[in-house]
Amino acid sequence: MVNVQIQLACQIDIPDLVSLLNHCARDMHQQGMSHWLNVYDEQSVKQNLLQKTVYVLKQKSQLIGCVALGVQPASYYTDCWPQAPDADFYLTQLAIHPQHQQSGYGRFLLQYCLELTEGRTLQLDAVAHYPELLKFYRQSGFKQIAEGIGLGDRRYLFEYGDLTQ
Repeated sequence: MVNVQIQLACQIDIPDLVSLLNHCARDMHQQGMSHWLNVYDEQSVKQNLLQKTVYVLKQKSQLIGCVALGVQPASYYTDCWPQAPDADFYLTQLAIHPQHQQSGYGRFLLQYCLELTEGRTLQLDAVAHYPELLKFYRQSGFKQIAEGIGLGDRRYLFEYGDLTQ
């Protein structure tokens, strides 16, 4: 990872975050996955900055990726997985600009989050019709703990951490 750094997102990053997330949404839509379309606008990104800890990945000064860590599950978790255990942290918005995907940046951001939350449980969900992403999370050590329907899509709930506690 040459010339990349992870830092806390701030207000000045909002336009670049909106652009990144919408680039990713359009790219996923072209692959048949529309669950991010029309989700991320300036207001929703501002709200994420208030409710979660958002990290950005920059190469030189260009924002090429992001990830968010929160302490509350997404609102649809209750309906989708009513029996799921609580976690210490919830990971959302792991996104790498399409021009920079398949370069290890997603794994780099995910590893950063795993180190930050070491010794704690971390949950995330992923849509079932994104097999490459499901494989990525499984290879990263996440275990599928539930499945259900959330926001109109079949989703899997994954957890990282000591599942025996």
